[in-house]
Amino acid sequence: MSFLKWLDKNFEYVCLAILLIIMTLLSFANVVLRYCFNSSFSWSDEVCCYCLALSAFFCLPCSIRFGSAIKVDTFVTMLGKKAQGIMSIICDVIMGVFFVICTKGGFDIAAKALRAHQKSPALQAPVAVFYYVVAFCFILAIVRTIQAMYFKVKTISNQEGGSAK
Repeated sequence: MSFLKWLDKNFEYVCLAILLIIMTLLSFANVVLRYCFNSSFSWSDEVCCYCLALSAFFCLPCSIRFGSAIKVDTFVTMLGKKAQGIMSIICDVIMGVFFVICTKGGFDIAAKALRAHQKSPALQAPVAVFYYVVAFCFILAIVRTIQAMYFKVKTISNQEGGSAK
């Protein structure tokens, strides 16, 4: 059970760290190869671009999980604590619906790329895999949004239970 808790807390961080390590190693190797041997990997820039794009998509559920997303909350801070919680849950529901739409779009694009046998230029790898990972990130964002709503509802109900005593 402790592994699942660790995974819940660190999954996005591990994915982001792996992507960063891949980008760093490939970029460093390419610099050394270019300047020392007048040669380079033809495919490393493509891999780095994909890693950078995927890291942006993995940052989405990570920011939701830890509540570090950029937000403008000037209006909400003028409300009471209970109203703030309710507004936050409403925003989470809207975000969840948006992520469901994005997930469907991700799967649609991946299916089209798969049917077209679309390949990446340098690696000749199926581009559909990239789109499926993007759709997975949106699914993870949905899960993290549901978790955030659960914790907010739990906090609101604890505040109501504590004020009644």
